[in-house]
Amino acid sequence: MSPDERHTYGRLEALATGVLAYPDGERLACEVQLQYSADDPLVVRIVVPKGSARGGSWVLSRDLLSAGLTGAAGIGDVTVRPVAQEGEPLGVEIEIRDARAGEPARFVMGHRALLTYLERSHALVPFGAEADQGAMDRELELFLDERGRPGEAGNA
Repeated sequence: MSPDERHTYGRLEALATGVLAYPDGERLACEVQLQYSADDPLVVRIVVPKGSARGGSWVLSRDLLSAGLTGAAGIGDVTVRPVAQEGEPLGVEIEIRDARAGEPARFVMGHRALLTYLERSHALVPFGAEADQGAMDRELELFLDERGRPGEAGNA
């Protein structure tokens, strides 16, 4: 994680160093932005800079990213798995296959950075409470809306 981590109520954003991996073996270091919002608690948005051939933005399941920390996870278009290379810290490879883009987008980021980020996202919305989050927000909005209407019960 970089010192650019931002945490506002219900939102968590951070930058992590990542590596874009190309099919020919070329690797390009870049910043990977992680975005999480309690308003959409099941997903993490990952943004890779557009300046590179594989840049883009993807919305991935938070559970899939968590599962990929300890073993290969995902079927179909998105897979996540830990990767270890001699002399380098443990990483996590995220591969996204998109038929329109041709070759898959593959990038690797630090295992510790992703683990820490996901732990912080679970502090905002605990594992298993994602479904409750939206309902709680809607109830609060209804409560505040009812209290603000003149002539209705609960209006002080």
